[in-house]
Amino acid sequence: MNSQAEVLKSKFISPQNMVNFGLLVFVFFSPFSIAGTQIGLSIALLGWVWRVIANRNFNWEHSFFELPVLVYLSAFVISIIFSQNRLKSLISLGDEWLLVIPFLLINNLKDEGFIKKLVNLIFLISGIVAIYAIWQHYTGIDLLRNQHIDPSFILPYKKYRSIAFFDLPLTYGFYAMLMGILSFCLGSWEKRTSWKIFYFTVATLTITANFFTYTRSTLYAQIFAFIIYFIFFKSRNKTREILAVAGYLVLIYLIDPQILGRSLIAVQAGSFEQADIRSVIWSTSFNIFKDHPLFGIGFGNFPIFYQRYLKVPSEIFGHAHNDFLNVAVNAGIVGFLAFIFMWVVFLKNILRRYKEKKESYSKALILGGVLSVIAFLLASQFQCYYTAAIDNMILFFVMGLSESVARISSGDS
Repeated sequence: MNSQAEVLKSKFISPQNMVNFGLLVFVFFSPFSIAGTQIGLSIALLGWVWRVIANRNFNWEHSFFELPVLVYLSAFVISIIFSQNRLKSLISLGDEWLLVIPFLLINNLKDEGFIKKLVNLIFLISGIVAIYAIWQHYTGIDLLRNQHIDPSFILPYKKYRSIAFFDLPLTYGFYAMLMGILSFCLGSWEKRTSWKIFYFTVATLTITANFFTYTRSTLYAQIFAFIIYFIFFKSRNKTREILAVAGYLVLIYLIDPQILGRSLIAVQAGSFEQADIRSVIWSTSFNIFKDHPLFGIGFGNFPIFYQRYLKVPSEIFGHAHNDFLNVAVNAGIVGFLAFIFMWVVFLKNILRRYKEKKESYSKALILGGVLSVIAFLLASQFQCYYTAAIDNMILFFVMGLSESVARISSGDS
């Protein structure tokens, strides 16, 4: 009996099972609880540490993520040395722990079947949350906080900016955008009718939920990702897909033409109070950068300097509303170049992985990673998504999945 118990214990209680359980918790909570997501990630990391200790062998899987991450973190450390407030910058360095996600996945995901389970679970939960977000757009009810959403300036439209279970529309918009891209790519590849319907249903729901957040950056990035896909990537049913997407865009506009309303506000603005505040944020941020061009002011110091440099009354923000400008302000030209280098290497290598693959599940998932990075690069020109923990986690999760499934199907190490 004891031997049987030991066998069962070793089968169900193992480092790999702990990693897998942590990742399942991570994807389950990703659309509605950052605390749950971080708990899942922590469990997975503990499982990885357990495996290293148990095997007495680190057995690190090298990948293209290493060099760009090392360069970026080195630039971050240099900016701390020259920071205007070293303690704040040092504390901010802790936010970069999410860069461990791709390494966690690459070193621990060896089963394509389990990767499919992760992907299908995150799609299922994301689709359900998207239904709630679409309902929320018309009712304005926030079940989590038991109150109505602040309709902000779209009150005349009698509609609400969906936030789902997030704090801000733009944060949820980015999450829904990535899920829409990823599920569309898998739906485009899938041959089995039932799964194709599932993937395209999730894509329709999450894309619609993204549009109903009225977040311009993610709306434009979503559409741009589709344009890039149709122009540069092969598809078995491209004509049908183009017609379907075009028909969807027409339909969503007919259902809710106010979606374009926010895009016209800056053009129609007749006074400073009506104008898009981003022009103020960007110009003020650039002035800070000009005075601290080499190493920046140090991460964590933006609000203080922003208030000091403001030339007109305005709300105080914690970042530059542009990920690249934000890094330039905080880490100077050194950090800016390191940040660009990181994303260029990421995109170049994920594209290489895509070109290496024959048509398969892994190729579709890698394509989702490629388009997710492209969408991030565009959306990040109008907002700081890299600094939003939940969005950062999901982006690196998608990228890590892409590289992991590429290695499994090719036998790379």
